[in-house]
Amino acid sequence: MGDDGTTLVVDPGVTAAEVAGLGAAVARRGWRPVAVWSTHAHWDHVLDGHGVRGLPRWRAGGPAADDDAGWARSRSDERDDDVALAAVLAAHPQDAPADVVPVRPEPYPHAAGTDRLDWRGPEVAVVAHAAHAPDHGALVVVRTGVLLCGDMLSDREVPLLDDTAADPVGDYRAGLDALAGAVERFDVSVVVPGHGSPGDRDELDRRLDADRAYLDALADGRSDDPRLADPWVADAHAVQLAALRR
Repeated sequence: MGDDGTTLVVDPGVTAAEVAGLGAAVARRGWRPVAVWSTHAHWDHVLDGHGVRGLPRWRAGGPAADDDAGWARSRSDERDDDVALAAVLAAHPQDAPADVVPVRPEPYPHAAGTDRLDWRGPEVAVVAHAAHAPDHGALVVVRTGVLLCGDMLSDREVPLLDDTAADPVGDYRAGLDALAGAVERFDVSVVVPGHGSPGDRDELDRRLDADRAYLDALADGRSDDPRLADPWVADAHAVQLAALRR
């Protein structure tokens, strides 16, 4: 956030109530959101609702869709088919899933040859990579040393690979290397994942080590990662393991 309240909203919520609550919290604080950043284009990172509707949508880059309408339909289908979301809504029937933003996020504004966000807020560096999704883009708030990393470096989820990639494990390793490089370059002290809990620098380093160890074990056809205790994560791991064995 800038000194004048200029704010960038990152990956806002999952349910309609969460997105609206975030919008209300931003308004209460007098912040002025100028855009929404999507760390990648999976359905739960491109949502819309009260407080963020109508704002520009920015992304790191990656493959372009044929048309905005087709993009929105495909993301809505992903949302409606999501088993984890269905379980959340079954447990909380008063909730409803947030709407998918109707237009595809555009590449972020920046000066040619730089990785800095061109906006009125504080200095923000973009770390683009293809781990988890082909268009993944983490953010580093340079002044405060905060890394907003989307679906990476989670204390709850093992690395979830992009099953459409030619080399999903290699892409994920490269993504971890890109994040680790940014951590050193900007002296990052706080990590904020899209799924899981924030952590300090020691925790960030531990998660980098844990994710690399998981990839090593996955390639060997095994894993004793404690995050697999969650049934949903264990199921995702089994799918990844089966895919690599094919």
